[in-house]
Amino acid sequence: MATITVNAESTTLVLNGFRFESFIAGDVMELTPVNPHSSHVVGSNNSVNINKRTDGNVRNLVMRVQRYSDEDIRLNSWLNSQSLVVINGSLKEDFSKDGVDGVESWILEGGSLTDQPTEVKNDQDGNALMEYTIMFRNAQRNL
Repeated sequence: MATITVNAESTTLVLNGFRFESFIAGDVMELTPVNPHSSHVVGSNNSVNINKRTDGNVRNLVMRVQRYSDEDIRLNSWLNSQSLVVINGSLKEDFSKDGVDGVESWILEGGSLTDQPTEVKNDQDGNALMEYTIMFRNAQRNL
């Protein structure tokens, strides 16, 4: 059985050349498929037509950053820009499998901020955050 280790702080997100670092401690980034990868059309006599969807690699990236951080200011400026800002970048995570280092990387292409940010106020621990959603036309995973 393989031994796989992941450093919790090894994940890096770079969008339009800017490295994002002010995430909420203990939180996650979610890269979620929007559409199925393939489609099936079932016919009579047990026939089936299976197609790879052209929109199968569309994904939403949901991330939460600290309010007023450089990341929040950058995302807010992209959201309020006169013209739509197209976002490209990468999401990478280092890992080790049986003592051999590796990198999982996602290439993120053709993105834009799709939703107004969700703002969360907190009166207990002061860990105020802003939640942003970016939809990417193509998100390709590489190992």
